[in-house]
Amino acid sequence: MKIEVNNELISKLQNLALVELNEREKERIKRDIKNILDFFDQINKLDLSNVEPLFHPISTGKLRKDEIIKPLSRDEALSNVKRKEDGFIIGPATYGE
Repeated sequence: MKIEVNNELISKLQNLALVELNEREKERIKRDIKNILDFFDQINKLDLSNVEPLFHPISTGKLRKDEIIKPLSRDEALSNVKRKEDGFIIGPATYGE
């Protein structure tokens, strides 16, 4: 998907970033963003289907084995709760009483 870098986009980014840009700065930002997006387009066009990943966000060898454990009963779960009623936790009022 090709993103069109135009004055409308720069104005939206300026508002989101809460900054004021003069015309010269807007033109420079527009050019820089276009260059960055063009660079990512080049990367996206690379054929990496035969390349093994060098990094995984989650290390696959360091996970512990899942073990089924007995869940807490309702009474055990509520044993440290200060305010409870009929098996439910009573929290502080957020709107009136």
